[in-house]
Amino acid sequence: MTRKGTKRKPEYKQMAFETAVRNPERYLEILTALKDFDGIVLNDENLLDIVSHLYLEKIVKSDKIKIDETTTINDIKDLVIEVNSTRNSDGGFPKGYPARFWTYMRTPSELGFVYARYGEVFRFSEIAKKLINGEIDEQEAFSIQSMKYNRKNPYRNVSNDFNFFRFILQVLLKLREKGHSLSYEQFIVAMFSKDGNVDNFLKIIDDNTFPDFKSAYDFVKKEYGVTTKVETVTRDYPDVVRRVLIISGFITIRYTGKKLIQINENKLDYIKDLLSVDFELTETEKTQAKAYFEKLDSINEVYIKLILKYREQDKIDGEIYRNQIFNIIKAYNIDEEKITESINKIGSRKTVIEEFKEIPEPLKLEFFIAILIALKYGKQFAIRPNYKADHIGKPYSHAPGNKGDIEIFSKQIYWLIEVTLIRNKTQQLNSETTSVIRHLYSNEEFADRLKKYLSFVAPVIHQDVREFYHYSIVQSKSKGYEVNLKPYSVDDFVKITLKKENFADMEQYTKNVINEFRKNLN
Repeated sequence: MTRKGTKRKPEYKQMAFETAVRNPERYLEILTALKDFDGIVLNDENLLDIVSHLYLEKIVKSDKIKIDETTTINDIKDLVIEVNSTRNSDGGFPKGYPARFWTYMRTPSELGFVYARYGEVFRFSEIAKKLINGEIDEQEAFSIQSMKYNRKNPYRNVSNDFNFFRFILQVLLKLREKGHSLSYEQFIVAMFSKDGNVDNFLKIIDDNTFPDFKSAYDFVKKEYGVTTKVETVTRDYPDVVRRVLIISGFITIRYTGKKLIQINENKLDYIKDLLSVDFELTETEKTQAKAYFEKLDSINEVYIKLILKYREQDKIDGEIYRNQIFNIIKAYNIDEEKITESINKIGSRKTVIEEFKEIPEPLKLEFFIAILIALKYGKQFAIRPNYKADHIGKPYSHAPGNKGDIEIFSKQIYWLIEVTLIRNKTQQLNSETTSVIRHLYSNEEFADRLKKYLSFVAPVIHQDVREFYHYSIVQSKSKGYEVNLKPYSVDDFVKITLKKENFADMEQYTKNVINEFRKNLN
């Protein structure tokens, strides 16, 4: 046992991130909620405001803290202190609510999105700011920062001194050359690499077989002296790292009797270009938090240039994504009953199609709605989901900020479907109202369509959100635009789509709003 205040000697450990936040998609929501705190000192008083704000935004929840439309930060501060009182100190932050803050900032700190040290100024990196402002999306941001990340850093007391993401991508590229994939059990073993030596790891998987989790655990227990619980080693840590790899657009998961990890062929050239960029950290940068942050906030212009280059290529290859919806329907024998059941199970941890289990919940809804539309309308319209998809057609990242979620069009009509799992009224109003209308009108590609339609789909539609869309209807009609729109709960949208009455329903809803407005004026 080390004396208090004495740092343990670094050890070789399994690759890991914070498991309290398993879905990296949540970090955009968290960082967006904290953007107004950029530049403040992380002392006890300010940290209490920050953590209370996270409860107020319903990013952090507790049965003891009730939030409604009138609740303020001052109303809940005492409860925030109370419910976090047993939380131990962590990452240099004192016990209680300050340590709670660190739970949400550890991974963003490791990836260089923020600089968050107790008693110091809270800072957002250039990439984090671009992500929050919608200049880049999650896939672009995570792919950039993962290329800068280092296992040995100020937030991990480990002696593994290499970039795990570069290592695993090089492994996958070498396996691809041989026509092979990486099994999930082999991935678990890869997470114990001491030095990121690709050839050494490939020899390990050539010389050993790992038919199941137990065999992988027994191997790392014997070779690396692992004492961590089997569930942590084989499920918890790999799950979070896998999610970061997926949201970065680097991999796809296939099920062929076994769970296999492959390079995302749609991003192959992008990945190779990222790997060609030299990024080395000094010993000071690996051990001092401020130097680490500043290094990971450097040469952004090189990575942004790559992003812009491949955005242009994505535009050229857009037709591929349209066809993948129909390929997926055929490959997985998806019918109306199966997709309706899949939509109903979102959020329940259950899945109808095993291979779609890896897709983050908010993306599942977009994906399944696009499939439902394709099933009902077939080739009657062109269907273009704007989420980013791997070479199979499975989505891994949301549509960029300047695009709508799903676009359906022909020579006569343009139908925009905006989909969200956000339930919070304030977040719906902030994120899913004016931006949705902007997507409808700003798309010059469909400016000449005779009729435009908009469906906003969410688990619940708040009255304030409904009234915003009513106002938008009246404003559109007053300017002479031929627009029909309606906000839907997910259940209502599915029912209307199954009956193929979407256009008539939006037209009737729009007519009713206009008539009600005229009646009130009179």
